[in-house]
Amino acid sequence: MTTNCYFGCFLLKKLAKTGKISYICSEKPIKNMTKMKNKLDFSQIPPSWDYCFNNHCTKCEECLRYHSGSEIPDDRQRGHAIFPNAVQEDGCPFFRADEPVQMATGFINENNPAMRQAFISLRHQIENITGGGGSYYLYRNGSKWLTPKQQEQMRKLFVDAGYPEPTYDRYKYSYDFS
Repeated sequence: MTTNCYFGCFLLKKLAKTGKISYICSEKPIKNMTKMKNKLDFSQIPPSWDYCFNNHCTKCEECLRYHSGSEIPDDRQRGHAIFPNAVQEDGCPFFRADEPVQMATGFINENNPAMRQAFISLRHQIENITGGGGSYYLYRNGSKWLTPKQQEQMRKLFVDAGYPEPTYDRYKYSYDFS
């Protein structure tokens, strides 16, 4: 089955033996979309994620948004997308590296009372980083994960306030879908 997509490309789904989806654009064939360093599970991708199909971008081979487009299931027919005019000479403001990053969660710090006190005294500033009081508790209790950008903001906040760099209850490597 071949259909025209919004961007004037041709979307060709080959589901025969391999089950892989390959995209062919009228401008230039999209290079190996399955080249991601770690296989991406579509269930990890939030519903509001912006996908990208701009194969003319010089960074498409390294972009999480571009590679996540190959993980869209056949029953999903619409969603958020980056428009072709987002790609500028100096790059794309929506670029996300397709490498897992270290995420952190939980700052109850039961084994470190001094660090726990630091989190309590900086709570209102931390809420600005985490998106408010409700979100603060989700990060604090380990339900949501801090991105590297948020971790850097927290580190700067702590150091500027005269505290040691923050520590968290758990860490993991994951794709950054923020």
